Amino acid sequence: MPSQRLREENITIVAADGRQLSARWWLGAKASEHSVVFLPALAAPQIYLRWFAAYLAAQGWGVLTFDYRGVGASKDIECDSSVTFDDWVNLDIPAVVAEVKQRTGTKFLGAIAHSIGGHLLGQSPVHQCIDGALFISAQRGIPKLFKGMARLRIHYAYMFFPIFIRIFGKLPVSKYTLPQQCPRQVLLQWIKWGRTGVLTDANGVNVEPRFADYKNPLTTVTISDDDDYASAVSVEALARLYIGTTVNHQLIVPQDYGLESIGHFGFFHRRVPLMLWSQMEQWLKHLMIEANLSKSKSI
Repeated sequence: MPSQRLREENITIVAADGRQLSARWWLGAKASEHSVVFLPALAAPQIYLRWFAAYLAAQGWGVLTFDYRGVGASKDIECDSSVTFDDWVNLDIPAVVAEVKQRTGTKFLGAIAHSIGGHLLGQSPVHQCIDGALFISAQRGIPKLFKGMARLRIHYAYMFFPIFIRIFGKLPVSKYTLPQQCPRQVLLQWIKWGRTGVLTDANGVNVEPRFADYKNPLTTVTISDDDDYASAVSVEALARLYIGTTVNHQLIVPQDYGLESIGHFGFFHRRVPLMLWSQMEQWLKHLMIEANLSKSKSI
């Protein structure tokens, strides 16, 4: 890690409904010029984003990571049983976006969406506040988009997770389920999305038309050995929902960076080669250039 790595600040963000969200903030030297908010994966506490976030902050970016309600340090036992994706989309993401804007007044606000984060951004009412988005292994969870054991693993989850939830009132944490706790209604909604192939809100309304409203630059990154969680065709399937913009597709091959594998979470590991993170930052900067050109043409 760079020697000038900035220390993060633990903060609490209050959503419009009063729910408190745990977050971490890095004030990079150029945060007023460019900042970024991370949208984490499903059932993944923000801690896994820490090292890449710190790297970006050392390059001057303002950076915010957070836990969705019901995940990590944003859990509330009394309230989490009723949490749905709708809460993450309509309350949590707007709150963190507003927080970054309030802290920095930044000229460019980017989003780095990992995995399920790519679904959530397209549905959120504040997605037009995002000047450019970088998706990492953001995919559709439809079984036919996967092969072999990966497809079987998805079928297993979609068949047995609802049964476990009915029996225990939640999905138990184990090596046969998920490694972290996640609100049961969120999981049931996620399973429905995969089974039906249609993204819907908690009331069953199709939300896919919302994705077309995102008009700003978008880059999607596929990791070549992430076939178990984000196969290339599943990443492309999600990107096709963003019909309001031109999507730039990028591919990361582990061997190009001296690695045997990266997988779904390996990119964020503190020991990955810095040239990999540098490449990702270059793609972020390209989004910023595209966004600035688009703004200048609209004037």
